[in-house]
Amino acid sequence: DEEEIVGLPPLPSDAGKVVKAVEQKAAPAAVVSSNSASSSSAVEEEELQAYPIDLPSPILLATSMVLAISSIGSLFELAGGTPKLGFAVTAAITALGLPISVFLIYAAILKGSAETEEADREFMNKPRRL
Repeated sequence: DEEEIVGLPPLPSDAGKVVKAVEQKAAPAAVVSSNSASSSSAVEEEELQAYPIDLPSPILLATSMVLAISSIGSLFELAGGTPKLGFAVTAAITALGLPISVFLIYAAILKGSAETEEADREFMNKPRRL
């Protein structure tokens, strides 16, 4: 019995590792069940750390959009002459807002992906009627 590898195709740099994994024999059923319990907890721990901010993805995305809009507005205000809030405050909003908004978009994508995977797992584990 050979272990099947499921998932994405291997990277060219991992070609040797995949061949070695396929060549190894599958463990007995008792060992596999104990390993699957420990590996599922390891996967759950990894998924908990898969995203940088633990907020729902729509909140992350909305915050990112508001911050990006205010940063671009501040940038235009700086370029247009005398800012209403003063140069230092407007420059700080621009300088901090743009990188933070990019980070929040990235966090929203990661969190959305994790939420989708969790919803897919719940759907696949539901009993179905025929």
